[in-house]
Amino acid sequence: MRVERRDGETVEQLIRRFNKGVVSERITKTYREKMHFVSKSEQRKEKRRRAERNRRKKMSKGF
Repeated sequence: MRVERRDGETVEQLIRRFNKGVVSERITKTYREKMHFVSKSEQRKEKRRRAERNRRKKMSKGF
């Protein structure tokens, strides 16, 4: 990702703008996911676990 400095922009503002761009493009998440190989079956299992966890959270908040 590349961020050009604008006229009159401080370094803090430039860093903040860069960080927002990194978060919005999910660069760090993608990097972490690719650090270790995870098989397709493990990805599916994790997806099911997350869905179950989210479903339980929603159920507990409803009461």
